[in-house]
Amino acid sequence: MTNGAQMLHTLRDHRPLLLACEAIGWLHMTGKAHPDFLRHHGGAGVKYDDLSWHRNQNPPLPWSDKLAWLKNRAWVIPSVQWPASLTDFLEKHRRSDGGLLGLLQAAHGMASGVEKNLPKTTSNYLNQDATHMWLVSPFGHPVRNLLADPPLLTEQGCQELLARIERLLDDLENLGSTEPPHIANDLHGWWQWREGAIGPHGWLRQTFLSTLAETRLPNNDVTLWDQSYVAAALFKSAVAGAVLTGGSFNWDDKLKQQTLWRVLTVAFGTHHYEARAVKIGDWVGAQRDIERFFEKVRRFIEVDLATGSLVYRDDEMLAFTVSALTTKVGLISRRRNSCVKPLSMNWIASQLT
Repeated sequence: MTNGAQMLHTLRDHRPLLLACEAIGWLHMTGKAHPDFLRHHGGAGVKYDDLSWHRNQNPPLPWSDKLAWLKNRAWVIPSVQWPASLTDFLEKHRRSDGGLLGLLQAAHGMASGVEKNLPKTTSNYLNQDATHMWLVSPFGHPVRNLLADPPLLTEQGCQELLARIERLLDDLENLGSTEPPHIANDLHGWWQWREGAIGPHGWLRQTFLSTLAETRLPNNDVTLWDQSYVAAALFKSAVAGAVLTGGSFNWDDKLKQQTLWRVLTVAFGTHHYEARAVKIGDWVGAQRDIERFFEKVRRFIEVDLATGSLVYRDDEMLAFTVSALTTKVGLISRRRNSCVKPLSMNWIASQLT
C-alpha cells in the first residue's frame, strides 16, 4: 500500500475517534450556555463556575458514561493518551497537560486568542454589566440584550439543551462503537449526524449562536459558537496529525505551546464559469454544480477523512484547518515559508464519490 493510500486508510479507521474529539470540542464550554454565567461576570452577585456545570445538574450529566466507549475501542494507534477522567475535557481545558487533553488545551488557547484577542492585563475592566449584556453583530450592531430577551438562557431552555446533548452523544456512540468496523465507518450516517448538529441549520450551531463566549465592553460579537467551533476544528486536526504520526508522537511534550496548524485551501474559478454563461439557466446551473462540488469537498475533508473543518468560505474558495504534522505523510504539498498549503484539485476530484 502506498504512503498516500495508507494515510487515507488510517484516517478512515480513526473516523469515530476524530469526530468524537470534534464533538468534545463543540461541547467543552457548554457551561457558558447558562444565564448565571452572564450574571456572574456582570456583577449581579451570582456565583457560577462554568467548569463544573455538569456536576450541578440533577441528575448530573453522564458525560464520562456517554464517552466511555471511546477508551474501549482498539485503535490502530495504541499510544493515544486519555486524561485520567473524561470530565477533564470540561474542567481542565484552560490548563496545560499532555495527551489528548493537552491537544484540546492547545486548540482552546488558540481559539481564545484568535476569536477574543483580549490580553489578560486589560480584561479585568472589560466586563459588561448585567443590565446591558449585549450580543452584537461583527459590525457592532446590537442583536439582543441577552438577559432581558433570552431565547436560550431560561431554565427550560437549558434543560432542553442538555437533553439534546445527551441524544447527540448517544447517536455518536451508536455510530462509533458498532461492530464490525465498516459499519462504524458509515460515511452517510456520520455526515447526517454532524450536519444535524452543526450544519448551516444545525441545532447546536443555532443554540450557541444565541449567547456569548465572553463578556466585554463596549459590545461583544464573539458568540459561544464562534469559539467552540474553532476550538473543535483545531482539536480535531491536531488529533488527526497525532494519529498519522503514530507511535513516534510525543504526548508528553508541552502540547499547548508546541502544537501547530496549517490552512488547507481549495479554490475554484467560479467567476470564470459564471462569466461564460449565455443564459440565466446556464449561470444558475453552473452555480448549482459548483456548490455541489464544494459540498463534496467539505464532506471529504470534514467527515470522510475527518482531518479538518471548514473555517472560511466564499464563492471561490474553501479553507480548512489541518495539522502541521500532516505534511510529514504527504496530505498537502510542501512549500517553504508558507502557512497556506495547496492541494491538487485533480487529486481531490479523484477521491470524491
